[in-house]
Amino acid sequence: MENIEEGNVEIEVHEGRSYDKEVFYNPRMEFDRNLSVAIVSVVGPRKACDALSASGIRGIRYKKEAGIPEVWLNDANLKASRLIQSNMEKNSLCGKIRNKDAAVLLRQENFDFIDIDPFGSPAEFLDAAASSIKSKGLIGVTATDTSSFFGTYPRVSRRRYGRKSMKTGYNKELGLRILVSAIIESLGRYKKTFYPKLCYFREHYARVFGEIVSGAKEVQENFRNFGHISHCFSCGWRNQGFHKNCDSCGSQTEVTNVYTGRLNNPNFCRNVAEKCKSKGFDEEHDMVDRLSDDMDIPYHYDLHYIAKKQSIPVNKTQETIQRLRDSNHKTKKSVYSPTAVKTEAPFHKVVETMI
Repeated sequence: MENIEEGNVEIEVHEGRSYDKEVFYNPRMEFDRNLSVAIVSVVGPRKACDALSASGIRGIRYKKEAGIPEVWLNDANLKASRLIQSNMEKNSLCGKIRNKDAAVLLRQENFDFIDIDPFGSPAEFLDAAASSIKSKGLIGVTATDTSSFFGTYPRVSRRRYGRKSMKTGYNKELGLRILVSAIIESLGRYKKTFYPKLCYFREHYARVFGEIVSGAKEVQENFRNFGHISHCFSCGWRNQGFHKNCDSCGSQTEVTNVYTGRLNNPNFCRNVAEKCKSKGFDEEHDMVDRLSDDMDIPYHYDLHYIAKKQSIPVNKTQETIQRLRDSNHKTKKSVYSPTAVKTEAPFHKVVETMI
């Protein structure tokens, strides 16, 4: 065993590479755990569940750093649940520790906050989380099966999340929208809906947080935020709505139907950014600060992708932004890629600006 210090806690984990350890611990996810602590500190739930706890690091930090009164830490692995108990005692904390299948536990208890952070897809736990979460509660979901989001395995995406993925220049954003769509549909079966508050894609994973509101009327209202995105793989054109053929080159398009509403709530993100700042989470603060200013458009333009499709040189990102702004089109640098922009300008204007 080796001692690990993270945030304000100290835990023991099995020695070796993170993927080979008997009980999984991934040091690369410290950024996410820092941000999650800040988010939960802002929301202030009273009863939380870390449904797939492994070493217990996430739930322990929720208890100690966010001050959640009642934290449940669960893992189906018996060795993990024993390690969680040891790590809780190591930090002089008390909590509800369970050794169950996460879906079973979630169907037995109700929570104000549920965190689902699996190895791979969270799809199998969404229905149980939907039945468990209280109205006005918060759900955090992680997905690491990014190849299904990126269009590499569109059939897997459809099977797991009910949505077709596509290999576009905005894969990360589309992946987040596919994940959010699946969560909304799972909750809808329980007359609850999921309003995204803070969503991001980093390294190998997608992470989304959203508030839960009960009521059939709210469910139907939120489903109005679903819509088609049409994409042309010949020239790179894309647009909202169902377009059988590309408006730019006339080629046949591919179409998917996803949540197209706002992914990041500006006020919520600003509150979380402020909390990150107060806790000394500088890198996390900078990312959330950018998210708070994200444009309400369901895709972006990666300039390298467009240049390749159009067989034109690649402009500097800031130069393209300035040219579009000079043409009176609201434009910002995308939060998803350093070489991408979000803009209200139509596709042909983006291309003209790059020539």
